[in-house]
Amino acid sequence: MIKEERQRLIIEKLNRDQKINLVELSQLLHVSYDSIRRDVIELEDKGLLKKVHGGAVANSYLSFKTTQGFGIDNQEVLHLTRKAQKLFENHQTILMDGGTTNFHIAEQFPKNLELTVITNSLPLAIVLNEHPKIETILLGGTYHKRYQITVGNQAMRQLEHLRVDLYLMGFNGLDPNVGVTLRNYEESVLKQKMAKSAKKVAICAITEKIHTIETYKVCDLHEIDFLVTSLKPSDPSLNDFRNKGIEII
Repeated sequence: MIKEERQRLIIEKLNRDQKINLVELSQLLHVSYDSIRRDVIELEDKGLLKKVHGGAVANSYLSFKTTQGFGIDNQEVLHLTRKAQKLFENHQTILMDGGTTNFHIAEQFPKNLELTVITNSLPLAIVLNEHPKIETILLGGTYHKRYQITVGNQAMRQLEHLRVDLYLMGFNGLDPNVGVTLRNYEESVLKQKMAKSAKKVAICAITEKIHTIETYKVCDLHEIDFLVTSLKPSDPSLNDFRNKGIEII
């Protein structure tokens, strides 16, 4: 089956179901998981869907789903988001950007946690409505419909006046030698600015993003303070990251 036909079928299934699973789709179309993953990335870059861990959803899906949303029932994601809660304590000011992992971490905040969360992600700001003790500040700027975030000069200028306790950086690729990478240039520049506004920087990585390299570099590993994964901190696959001096949770 040629790529164009696969992608047409992916969009048709997404229109029907609002969410798709990559493993199931590879079995249905009789192609490799990697081929389906590349198709989904290409469709996301065209603005036709939103890639999430293990699958994809319609662009509007995350804006209206909470803990019943696609992916949160995945055991790896659930374990990761719970481990990430160790990073937070009352009265911190946190900067969180877009991405499904950050979205699910925000969903899992304890209802008694008192934070100020600054974000450029509209879906993340919406889910924080469920947390009465969290003050939410939404960065302004140009609204990027594909990623449902604000970007541009206005957001960059606002960041110049911030000094936050912790920045949770979303990303697409993490490699011990190359560092943190993304698929979108404008977003990579904004994340560099976000990192400079934070005392500490953390990344929360699902395993499919580890040892992966995308097009646009955000930063080197020595600029990251915490790496949260679903793996045990002693897992051998994390040795190259541990040797860079990152605290692994």
